[in-house]
Amino acid sequence: MSWLYLYTVYVRLFYMEQSIEQFLATHPDWTVSGETLVGNWKLSGFDDVKPIIGKLCDLADSFDHHPTVTFDYNTIEVETTTHDAGNTITEKDIELAQRVTQLMTD
Repeated sequence: MSWLYLYTVYVRLFYMEQSIEQFLATHPDWTVSGETLVGNWKLSGFDDVKPIIGKLCDLADSFDHHPTVTFDYNTIEVETTTHDAGNTITEKDIELAQRVTQLMTD
């Protein structure tokens, strides 16, 4: 491995760490668990949950990036990581998480 390759990998990792920290600082509904962004929302009841689940599916399809979505009577949890990048958080996850947050606050 050349020093240039290692340097490039280091710079990418550093940049992603900074991007993740900036995202988390402005999006309190999200946390990091291992190499996954996790968003949690509590709603008033199942009638509020149902339409959001369909919209989350449409959003994921439009991004061609499919998170794990878990829901029950009044909560929704969204987990996103990029499998193609070795199950790590990438810009694609941050972009999807930003759109999910918009959806949840509309």
